[in-house]
Amino acid sequence: MENLTQHDLDQISAAVTAAEQHTSGEIVPMIVSKSDDYPGARWRLAIVTALLFGLITSLWLDRQPDIGNPVWILWAEIPGLYVGYWLGSFNAILRPFLVAAKIDEEVHQRSLQAFFSHNLQATREHTGILIMVSLLEHRVEILADSGINARVSADAWQQIVADMVDQIKAGDIADGLCIAVRECGEVLAKEFPGSHDNPDEISNKVIIEE
Repeated sequence: MENLTQHDLDQISAAVTAAEQHTSGEIVPMIVSKSDDYPGARWRLAIVTALLFGLITSLWLDRQPDIGNPVWILWAEIPGLYVGYWLGSFNAILRPFLVAAKIDEEVHQRSLQAFFSHNLQATREHTGILIMVSLLEHRVEILADSGINARVSADAWQQIVADMVDQIKAGDIADGLCIAVRECGEVLAKEFPGSHDNPDEISNKVIIEE
């Protein structure tokens, strides 16, 4: 996924282990290829492609006066729809057709689903925190449990998110996650310092999903 190697994943896991040594919080990094299939965006791409096919056919007909039947434009647009929808399976092509509001909604919903499906709400002191990277959308969502939210403002995560997004756009996902894990650990250490009785309640491995 996005050229991440086992060495990259081991580095992120090591960053989680190091960060959790200073806090009772549980940090879970997660990478998903996308938060939704975005059928609306794929159809927008399909329509644009169909119109492009029609335009090319129209220009070709202008040079073929013996044919000149505009029905050929319609016939050209039909396969254009199929080609455009298929092109939507490639993230780099689909991304420009996404709508910002829909991205916000789907990434947040995916992070909520992940938070509960991986039992981050089940830590002893409700100090689980999810750092989810959604690659298609170039988005990062940091979601904290109720124990953290009661003492740490949501604004505390905004700069970490901004730094992560810059790293994703630059293609440095592993380094970006390591930095985000360390910075989240620093925030948590102030309010939830570690102690001798500080069990590792959640695996430190990176969760990877499609």
